[in-house]
Amino acid sequence: MPLSPLPPPSPAELFWQKYKFYLLLTLLSLTWLSYLGQFDQEWTRWLRENRSELFGELMGRTLFEGSLPGGSDPAILFVLASFLLYFRAWKSNATERLQEWRPFLGFIITTTLAGGLGFVHCLKWIIGRARPHLVWDKQWPFSEWYEFGPHYIAEGIYRGSFPSGHTAVVLVPMLLSLIWLTDYKYRKPQLAILWAVGCVLLAIGMAVARSMTAHHWISDSLGIFGPVALIAYWLYFDFLKVPQQRAYFRRNKKLPEMPRLWELKLCGWGFLVILGLICWFWGLRSVQLQSIPYLLGLAPVGAVLMTWGFLRIQRLYSGLFDWMHH
Repeated sequence: MPLSPLPPPSPAELFWQKYKFYLLLTLLSLTWLSYLGQFDQEWTRWLRENRSELFGELMGRTLFEGSLPGGSDPAILFVLASFLLYFRAWKSNATERLQEWRPFLGFIITTTLAGGLGFVHCLKWIIGRARPHLVWDKQWPFSEWYEFGPHYIAEGIYRGSFPSGHTAVVLVPMLLSLIWLTDYKYRKPQLAILWAVGCVLLAIGMAVARSMTAHHWISDSLGIFGPVALIAYWLYFDFLKVPQQRAYFRRNKKLPEMPRLWELKLCGWGFLVILGLICWFWGLRSVQLQSIPYLLGLAPVGAVLMTWGFLRIQRLYSGLFDWMHH
């Protein structure tokens, strides 16, 4: 007796199959952040009281602010080199090896701009969490990582505590590990693991140093590992489709025809979305704070910017990967 065919998967099953990695990593990240939040003040205060002035200064300074070399400089130089090579790879006389690396370079740049700058600074401006030295030395109110803090645009330019930009930046070179783990030609699992461990240890050192100097709560730094990994994985496999670009190169000895500097253009329109999101939250917070009512006008401005940015991204992105179906 022939077996009856299995019923097609339900929409919920299809959703789980497609997004289970993202859902699990999101849940794990939130759980980790919630755990760190329980000890934010206790651990950060202990690190400050037992700090090493030399280590804290070393990890916090940078050549690009007119200081001596610091802990984040290797990562910043890595990003700058990636930008230079990315622009060079789009030139008609670029070497075949450089053209071959163009999808990787686009991935590094997009992740840096979307995660290291967009995600980090968007949350800094929206959440407005006060830094430890302001809470302890100037009696600013303490807020959890998931709460709106005391900073608000009415006071002018401010630098929110959550999340830590220094820690996000030093995680950027770890993107090479994803390439070395997945690419058919450059697969080097042992190197990828060693490199990732080194980057994570540097990021932990940065997190400790930033808490020692009371510039960040411990959750600001250690809590962003999961979100950064989530953004990088999504960009690599789903949004930029780096493995598919590399497979095309493997078959055709050239990359598919795509608009010049398309990754940077997407980031540019994404900046409008992020700016719109910040303005929208600022406008809504003016109602909550009841301090400067006219700032409510930022909410519709933010909605317009977000809509414009999303539409431009959709327009540019549609058709980018038509070559995958030929």
